[in-house]
Amino acid sequence: MEDLFSLLRIDSQSAKGKGAEAAKFLVDYMKNKGIEAEEIRHKSVNPYVVGELNVGAAKTLLIYNHYDIQPVEPLERWETDPLTPTIKEGKVIARGVADDKGALMARLESVISLYKEGKLKVNLKFLYEGEEEIGSPYMASFLTDNAKRLKANYVLWEGAGKGPNGAPQIVLGVKGLIYVEIRTETPKDLHSMYAPVARNPVWELLNFLNELRGEDGKVKIPGFYDDVVVPPSVEGLYASKLGIDMKTVERALGYRVGDDFLVKLVRDPTCNIDGIQAGYVGEGSKTVIPSSAFVKIDFRLVPRQRAKDLLAKLREMVDRKGFKMMVLGEVEPFRTCEDSEISKALIESAKETYFVEPLVLPNSPGTGPMASVSNMLGIRQIADGVGPDNPESNIHSFNEFIYKRDYDLCKEWMTNFLRRLGSQA
Repeated sequence: MEDLFSLLRIDSQSAKGKGAEAAKFLVDYMKNKGIEAEEIRHKSVNPYVVGELNVGAAKTLLIYNHYDIQPVEPLERWETDPLTPTIKEGKVIARGVADDKGALMARLESVISLYKEGKLKVNLKFLYEGEEEIGSPYMASFLTDNAKRLKANYVLWEGAGKGPNGAPQIVLGVKGLIYVEIRTETPKDLHSMYAPVARNPVWELLNFLNELRGEDGKVKIPGFYDDVVVPPSVEGLYASKLGIDMKTVERALGYRVGDDFLVKLVRDPTCNIDGIQAGYVGEGSKTVIPSSAFVKIDFRLVPRQRAKDLLAKLREMVDRKGFKMMVLGEVEPFRTCEDSEISKALIESAKETYFVEPLVLPNSPGTGPMASVSNMLGIRQIADGVGPDNPESNIHSFNEFIYKRDYDLCKEWMTNFLRRLGSQA
């Protein structure tokens, strides 16, 4: 697994401005294997990697992955060095191995093998991004500038692995995202004896948060749920219907969930507090009225909701309070059809590889720039699958891992998928 390990050793934490070395590695690797590839420096810090393998087929598949990773902290919680890939009890442990370097390399190795054997029957294009983990801030403008070059019939997204029932997972869309920082301030800190007459930014912020989201978890932005449409297939996602081992799920999450946990993950839009900071939090006491308070919030949006519209309504609520708001991320949701060519090829190849029915989700609980890709490139068939991760992979957490066996199966699934897609084309 040395090729995968070489990529895993490269620090590509985009939140810290790192990733250029990983982009260069991928370009060199692809060129050495006979794939046309180059770095494209756009507005982003980390370059995009674009490649192409034309075999003269009628249809073209665009493969999307990202080479950037989440920050590795807290380091003290890792069993091993997060940037030194380690095999332990059948697990490959490293930051980014599940999200998303494992899928990237497994797919690429399968493509190279099929190409060498002369069995590749669909043209391929590659788009590797280096800033997905910070919200793909320049993806839309990059796609606009390179739409002709990236033109394709289908897009294979970054790589869903096994679902919570142990079956291969196929995801036909993503939730959207709004990520904001909201801040309120006064001129200076004051002695807490002035509490009867002074403003306290912390209380102001807490009151606003209670206005934003109720105790029942419902978001109170006007019209937030007006465009939510729940696909009928969601009703088949109850754990009891899928034979999901709830102990595995609860072990992965760290607490108990209900039979409808997967339904909620797919169906429900959310409002989540990512972090909040204010006032004195040091040792001992300090009687003070803080001069500032801020919170970071993300909203996950389901297909049909519009990030731009809801962001405008949120800004109205913030402005009425006299607070300041900074937008840190804005991504639209997306969903494709289950009876599309790419969906059928993914479903049938999953059965061929794993000998079980795959778990098909109408959209992921997470977010990615699918909508930007679809809108800018005019591609409606976008689906996610062919990944090596599992529900306990600790994605975005410490001790991130995949099973070596799942990495091998991922390569086999990719091979079967390309063969089936090529036969349809």
